Amino acid sequence: MLRLATKNDSEWIAAIHPLWKPNSSSWVLDKKAFAIWQTASDEAELLYIAVEASERGKGLAKTLMERCHKELIAQGIKKFYLEVSETNISAVSLYKKLGYEKIAERKEYYKNGETAVVMKFSAFWDMGQAAC
Repeated sequence: MLRLATKNDSEWIAAIHPLWKPNSSSWVLDKKAFAIWQTASDEAELLYIAVEASERGKGLAKTLMERCHKELIAQGIKKFYLEVSETNISAVSLYKKLGYEKIAERKEYYKNGETAVVMKFSAFWDMGQAAC
């Protein structure tokens, strides 16, 4: 079940992302995965996504992204952005499957010198229904 994160999620989310604070842009999927989004106007940026180590490889990240897209589109979001390390092949592959396209690179963006790939997804509307 997808729901907004609450203070009750603090302990397990903070174990993965110590700077997490409950806010309206944090979503939890079955207490096994979470995503933090920042929204402004009709745009959203994925700030962080994580899946419990024991739950990886089960499609939870894909499900979480699809459900977040649907919820955020219902709130008027039309453009989605994210950045991911170019060496995170599984994440880049997932985002491409979801319809994200590379729009830029940020060389030596991460502390370890890796390049960040900036990606964008635009929500398309067909007879009032979101196509994601």
